[in-house]
Amino acid sequence: MKCSELQVGKKAKIKKIDLDEKKQMKLFHLGVIPGEDIICKFKSPFHTPIAYQIKGCVFAIREEDAALIEVEHEK
Repeated sequence: MKCSELQVGKKAKIKKIDLDEKKQMKLFHLGVIPGEDIICKFKSPFHTPIAYQIKGCVFAIREEDAALIEVEHEK
């Protein structure tokens, strides 16, 4: 499943990131790395940007970038 498909309040584990190296490095510094848990916090009315939380960090990214992050829904 793609990170952009994650419902508000739901948690998932990051599996794979298919962003270009520059964007990937920016997100890496926020803790967006494979194996980390990510929670969808808020979605704007048109779903871009979308706010996520990893550990104590809340950040927003565009929906098209979130669609390039593969996650596995927590059971």
